[in-house]
Amino acid sequence: MTLDTAQMFVALAAFFLTFSAAILGGMKWMLDRVERRTDRNFAQVDQRFAQVDQRFAQVDRRFEQVDQRFEQIDHRFDRLESRMERADARMDRADARFDERMARIDARERQIDDRLLKIDANILDITAKIAGMNDSIVEMKASLARLEGPQPPLLIARG
Repeated sequence: MTLDTAQMFVALAAFFLTFSAAILGGMKWMLDRVERRTDRNFAQVDQRFAQVDQRFAQVDRRFEQVDQRFEQIDHRFDRLESRMERADARMDRADARFDERMARIDARERQIDDRLLKIDANILDITAKIAGMNDSIVEMKASLARLEGPQPPLLIARG
């Protein structure tokens, strides 16, 4: 091997070494840049996750408020239901009293109807008796007129 060949090998090795160092330096620069971008992106993602966690905390508080409101509404519905049950019980008692009173009124109406029928029967009896009395009064007048005799048509003075 000659000196020129050895120099050429040394130059070739130096070229490869320089080229390798340049490639490795570029790769290191690119990896540093990727790492910085990745760190920045991860920081943004962490920041977004923190915002999402805050929003979930707000939503949890709102759900707790809604749960409290639903509990209040449930209590109100329970009170309303108990009031409605009491009102239903009062209405049932009022209906029972009304039915009882209506039954008494119906019984009283039947008694009044019976009395009115009796009164009607009595009035018919009285009317029949009065009619009979009228007939006998007419007969009495006729008998009296026969007993008294004929009367002049124009009686000026009686005395």
